Amino acid sequence: MRRCRPLVCLGLALVAGPYCFTQPLWQWLSERGGDGCVEGQKVNGLRGLAVNKPVKKGDVILKVPLKWTLADGCSPGAADAPVSAGPAWAKDLPWNVQLALGVLERRSDPEWATFLSTWPEALLLPKDLEEEELEEAQDEDFEVKAGGTFFWLEDRYEDAREAFEAATSDNFPWSEEDFRWAMANVWSRCLRLDLGSQKRRLLVPLLDLGNHDSNPSASFEFLPSEQAVCLVALRGMEAKEPVTYSYGEHPNEHFLLYYGFVPTANPNDFLNVTFAKALSFLPGYDASLDLEEFGGVLLRQNAPEVSLLQVLHAVLREAGDDDATAQARVLSAVAQVCRGLEKEHPTTAEEDEAILKDRSGLAAGVAPLVEWRLSRKLLLRSLQKQMEELSELMMNDPDLASRKLSAAVAGRSSRRSAPTGGSSKNSEGSL
Repeated sequence: MRRCRPLVCLGLALVAGPYCFTQPLWQWLSERGGDGCVEGQKVNGLRGLAVNKPVKKGDVILKVPLKWTLADGCSPGAADAPVSAGPAWAKDLPWNVQLALGVLERRSDPEWATFLSTWPEALLLPKDLEEEELEEAQDEDFEVKAGGTFFWLEDRYEDAREAFEAATSDNFPWSEEDFRWAMANVWSRCLRLDLGSQKRRLLVPLLDLGNHDSNPSASFEFLPSEQAVCLVALRGMEAKEPVTYSYGEHPNEHFLLYYGFVPTANPNDFLNVTFAKALSFLPGYDASLDLEEFGGVLLRQNAPEVSLLQVLHAVLREAGDDDATAQARVLSAVAQVCRGLEKEHPTTAEEDEAILKDRSGLAAGVAPLVEWRLSRKLLLRSLQKQMEELSELMMNDPDLASRKLSAAVAGRSSRRSAPTGGSSKNSEGSL
């Protein structure tokens, strides 16, 4: 772990302004050894965090003792370890179910009620929408995933109820609505953190209010010397500036399914299409070709996976082509694939933008679906433009074009993990 500046804000934010929604939580946390210089902030109705004084890069701006975090698992740990939230009878259930059940057990516990009372009502996620509403995503695979998430939750609720009643002979004390609330908040608030000897999924008071940014102002880390989870400034910030961190290198689909929003800019987004689908937009495509063994290919805003380029090179190269001509033809073909994929949508990007500008006709929870389908079209347009420009450059300056193409492809295939000290927010998926 990199070295950090010491906590320079001690005692400055433990009692926030009288109208700050985090004031009770700060009081609770400070009594338990928490410290820092962040406070609650609302921007356009969205809750988040901000620093309350200027900070420098490397400053620790929030410290939460590890023993006041809730973790997956069902076995008690050391006194300074995170609290394994799961009840003993839940040991055979998935980690996120353990955490959700631990949350439900502690909602009325005076030791934890102040923290858990800050959690809002569960967000309306795609899993909660009706079939006709999910059609607004304009993607059948996404509709299937949203439906699968709904039924997965239903099955886990039954598993939890059966495990509880088998262990206690009592009736399960929580409704399915309670369970869905806890699971939705665990999905959106859980952090995966490397504690040195093990990786744990944690619910961290106050820190869990931080919003996502692909270019964040802070990262969360485990500080062994303090036995605490900390937020560390990644750059200098002025007072009242938002504190953001990365939730992980997820595509927009993941953010939509489990967090209920679509990032405005996401360098990690992609479309996953089959080779058969991609090739179907090219003239002379032989639909009888068996391409199942090739699986799918990822399309990103600057370059496709190299496997698509290799397949297209083998399929499209003509006798007499030099390398530059063959490469230019492949790049033009990728651009054509992007045009074909975009045209398959019932609405254009411009129509989606108009819908989002005036949202009065959108049902609750549908706007993010429109944002997601728009982001896919814009990704395709970006990739199309990139491929067309490289195709033209390939005929004029093949060496430069090849270097640019290699950099675009390699830049995607070798991206390192999110800047969170080896940690991420719910990075291992949610089911």
